[in-house]
Amino acid sequence: MTLQPTASRLAGTVAGLALALAGCAGYEYKLNERTVFEGPRPFTDYAIADEALRECVAQAIADQRITRADALEDLNCAHAGIGSVAGLEEFTGLRRVRLDDNALADLAPLHGLRALELLQVRGNRLRSLDTALCRGTPKKIALARNEQLDCATVDRLRACGATIVDLPAHCTAGAR
Repeated sequence: MTLQPTASRLAGTVAGLALALAGCAGYEYKLNERTVFEGPRPFTDYAIADEALRECVAQAIADQRITRADALEDLNCAHAGIGSVAGLEEFTGLRRVRLDDNALADLAPLHGLRALELLQVRGNRLRSLDTALCRGTPKKIALARNEQLDCATVDRLRACGATIVDLPAHCTAGAR
């Protein structure tokens, strides 16, 4: 009879400890120099050459407690001095990406991001856009202040199902 309450108390204590430790991501707990619990670690296994983009992604991973590449859904790297998005293709779970007011001329690394829903690339150096951006989920794309953008590429994006949120001034109906 005395074993039952002790076993129940022990099970309750272990369950309570497990719940408490589960909320402690990134920590390691040791007992007598042996690891008894190790929380999930932030995702670090990625390669991004552009230093400004690498720093922005690292901050997003830390802020959102991302432990896998496909778990990163939101990325806000506006006004960051980014010249290349190479390396973002690894983050296949990205749904919303804000890259306004950088120095981007090429979005090719984003073509494989099929979950991408919203792409904000206002105020960059884009000259053309590929319809490969239309793959996967229907996209909303913000393009204002890309003064060198070929307006015909915008028409092709619309034709493949993208919704254009805003346009460079020279691509508006009155300017054409």
